[in-house]
Amino acid sequence: MSHRIRLAMAEHPDVFGPIGGSGMTIEIDETFIGHKEAGGVEPWEFINAVGWRKKPTAYSGKIPVVTLVERGGKARSIRAENVTATELRRIVLAHADTKSDLMTDQARAYRGIGRRFASHESVNHSIDEWVRGTAHTNTVEGFFSIFKRGMRGIYQHCDERHLHRYLAEFDFRYSNRIALGVDDDARTERAIVGATGKRLTYRTARSQA
Repeated sequence: MSHRIRLAMAEHPDVFGPIGGSGMTIEIDETFIGHKEAGGVEPWEFINAVGWRKKPTAYSGKIPVVTLVERGGKARSIRAENVTATELRRIVLAHADTKSDLMTDQARAYRGIGRRFASHESVNHSIDEWVRGTAHTNTVEGFFSIFKRGMRGIYQHCDERHLHRYLAEFDFRYSNRIALGVDDDARTERAIVGATGKRLTYRTARSQA
């Protein structure tokens, strides 16, 4: 039942279109959560005279998530295959209106993507630069904080197959918050309306992503 409710909360880009727009600012960042199921792709490196071994990183085996947040507006999160420039470009251009002003960190992948937007500014976290004028990613990082606290403190475990459903829930809660004038009654009504035309069977919820 919980997954059926989350399906009602999901905002499909084909229906709602990209977020942002002229005069709006979008922050984009990626994070990692949980663990890939057995057989998931791990980073590898070649060690001379030893051969190939897994490359130890802080994110080894974790699932990448890319989130776009409108300042003063909604959020949209996507479970990514990886965080390569190609994958990030695919996600960003599918979900963000390029008439927006873009804010990111210093990751090289965003340089080319940023040229497609009205403007692009970035902050360099590697030198402890968090805010420079209006340039920052504090909003999207705040969203990640809410999401991770919720996943650890409430749900505690999330099957990789269902991560996109939990993301839909947290996106919905963020995009329909009190600060945007959406109270509990309005939030409930929007979730009910969102169920229109959607059907998630018990078998599908258990077996499919």
